[in-house]
Amino acid sequence: MTILHGTPRSGILAILWLTALLGACIHHSYAGTRDWQHFRTVTRTGERRRLYLKWLIQSILLFDLGGVMTLWLLPRPLGWTSLTQLRLSHPTPTASTAPPETSPAFFIGFGCGILILAGVFLLLRKLKRPLPLKPLGDFAAMIPRTWAEAGLAFLLCLNAGLGEELFFRLALPLLTGQLTGSLIAGAALSTLLFGGMHWYQGLKGVLATTALGLIFMIRALNGTPLIWLMGFHTLMDVVALFIRPALSGHFSRSTVRQPAVRPSS
Repeated sequence: MTILHGTPRSGILAILWLTALLGACIHHSYAGTRDWQHFRTVTRTGERRRLYLKWLIQSILLFDLGGVMTLWLLPRPLGWTSLTQLRLSHPTPTASTAPPETSPAFFIGFGCGILILAGVFLLLRKLKRPLPLKPLGDFAAMIPRTWAEAGLAFLLCLNAGLGEELFFRLALPLLTGQLTGSLIAGAALSTLLFGGMHWYQGLKGVLATTALGLIFMIRALNGTPLIWLMGFHTLMDVVALFIRPALSGHFSRSTVRQPAVRPSS
């Protein structure tokens, strides 16, 4: 039993909590856009690491902690369940009990697609041809330049998959859905907010992220376990910040700026 359960004021408290979350998201987006403009001009790896760490801590507080708190404060709580069973909605009785993302055929096809795409990238690089699939968004400066940056960037990818999916594909839709009586309304609000919070990537980035969020939300509404959405989200970020740059030669010694080494006295 929490402060949002079983009291006449539970609806008001839930609305206040939702308002606080939305306000925190707007502030996070505004401050993040401002930090991003500064980050794009920074060349010193120490300052870059400081901003990586700042974004990581902020996202943990807002998405991870905010998502967990929201699930605990829900007027109608979910009840305890393991992470592997956590999902926004259960499959309909007429649908298969196992979502297609968990079938062996899906993983075989997905793996073959990754291998084919990597082969195309390597071939075009060897032929010195322009690489296809340019990223829809302005996040090239986010690609790490040193091993220390790479560690923090990987943690950002991992936490984006875990925290953002927990927040946007479960906690926020459920809270909004329980307040409005419509899970679809909660899903729509969460999807639009998810796209809007990537405003630092520019308009194309916002549109692409919104479309991706819509696909993930449709899968969540159709019963895909949250753990699979977390995994796909993390994988996509790792591809954007590590795999694709590696295939395009971004991490070669001629393109990566190494930290300055002070001469020994």
